[in-house]
Amino acid sequence: MSSAKVIPILYSYYRSSCSWRVRTALALKGIDYEYRPVNLVKTEQYSEEFRQLNPCLQVPALVVDDNQVLVESMAIMEYLEDRYPNQGSRLLPEDPILRAQVRAVALTIVSGIQPLQNLGVMKKVDEICSENKDSANHGLAWSKYWIETKFKLLDKLLAQTTTSTSTSTATNGAKYCVGNQLTMADLCLVPQVNNARRFGVDVEKFPIISSINDYLLASVDAIKQSHPDRQPDCPSK
Repeated sequence: MSSAKVIPILYSYYRSSCSWRVRTALALKGIDYEYRPVNLVKTEQYSEEFRQLNPCLQVPALVVDDNQVLVESMAIMEYLEDRYPNQGSRLLPEDPILRAQVRAVALTIVSGIQPLQNLGVMKKVDEICSENKDSANHGLAWSKYWIETKFKLLDKLLAQTTTSTSTSTATNGAKYCVGNQLTMADLCLVPQVNNARRFGVDVEKFPIISSINDYLLASVDAIKQSHPDRQPDCPSK
């Protein structure tokens, strides 16, 4: 008697940029999975059930073989690449220099930008300002400031790692973050640009970031399928 195939379980929140990265990676690898929403705004990540699953109290969390729980989007994407190297699209180039560049761009976003504008940080900034009797939404201003500051640096880094199809700095023509292939760096970039626009950042001020983002959103089906608006827990669905 054959046993039923066990598919991974992804604990995700539709608007989480970290979850979007992993959803895209799963799609690129052609891996079916069960979607279990965790509403961060309703603080479902603090439930006892989720606390036991992921002590870090964050999404995404991916349950894989033998009920092993993987956390942190970069670690999950690296696992998917190692576990399924020849299935679907590669997430990392074979060349070691290019692999290092991919990780550098990804970590610039994952470690240097996203944590500064996540929900918990914004709430704490507002809480501190409220204690000082200032009612302005400082959390939003804080996030916009840091995204814009870091995007200036990221755009310069991408000028060194991407392959431009245009000599014009206005349009750039870049398609991917590193070289001429889709990598996990691109999977990090698109969700972060989506965050930036939510916080009122004029992304067009950063030509390389804007060029890559526009190309990927228009051309990569896995990114379209994993978009927040298309997730089962999106309120608009």
